[in-house]
Amino acid sequence: MSHKTILIIDDDQSLVALLKEDLESLGFGVVVAFDGIQGVLQAHQSKPDVILLDFHLPGGDGDLVYERLRQARDTAQTPIVFSTVAAAEEVKGRVRPSANTYFLSKPVSPGRVASAIRAILAEGKPAADAPLSSIPPSVAGKKFEMTVRVVYADTDKMGVVYYGNFFRYFEQGRTELLRSLGMRYRELETQRQLYLPVVGAACDYLTPARYDDLLIVRTWVCALGRASVTFAYEIVDAENPGRGLAKGRTRHALVNGQWKPTRAPDELRRAMEAFLGPGPRLKSEA
Repeated sequence: MSHKTILIIDDDQSLVALLKEDLESLGFGVVVAFDGIQGVLQAHQSKPDVILLDFHLPGGDGDLVYERLRQARDTAQTPIVFSTVAAAEEVKGRVRPSANTYFLSKPVSPGRVASAIRAILAEGKPAADAPLSSIPPSVAGKKFEMTVRVVYADTDKMGVVYYGNFFRYFEQGRTELLRSLGMRYRELETQRQLYLPVVGAACDYLTPARYDDLLIVRTWVCALGRASVTFAYEIVDAENPGRGLAKGRTRHALVNGQWKPTRAPDELRRAMEAFLGPGPRLKSEA
């Protein structure tokens, strides 16, 4: 994987900087472009293994950049991942389907992007008439991914991440999962008077994590009741995803401003159902 090059074409410089840092930490080579013209030039110069392409760009929208790349011999078969807030239907309505074309909706975490790239590179080339598709469900469904860098303050006297900090990583995971659904925790509380207090929590610690490690935090919904939701988590080493560090679960009541049980809004329930899956088996249940 260390010899694979990723080209990011996106005018959001803050997002590009974050993605570049994380992808490089995982061993990818990364080149960037902030507009369509520069993106096409970079694609021909760097000959990337995967192109991450924003749909709305200065200097030519993503659909025009896509057409130019697909018409050129050296990029005609390069995997291209549209990363955008635009609806999939809008992208599909303006782009001619071709092989090696994928769709990844924003907002995206660096961990989700990295997992998508790994899956695409592992797939090999699909049939030449493959339609424009979403990132495979094993990547983009069921589990939300984000990365966390272990800072020195996260570790204890033994030099490993203090056990309580894994629950902080869990909190970051569920917060960003909700944000990815357009449901910010802060707005749920201030605008909707909806609160999610923790009423139960469990964690199995599998392998120590240490200072400066890059972790992938995976979060999903494993139970969705009338007035409760249970999130499941697994944390793995980003440089060796097969090395599990921790897995756990937190159960939350849904209460209103008077601290009374309340039903989740229909739009929140529908959104969370996209991440509904089985929970991890914990040692206490064995």
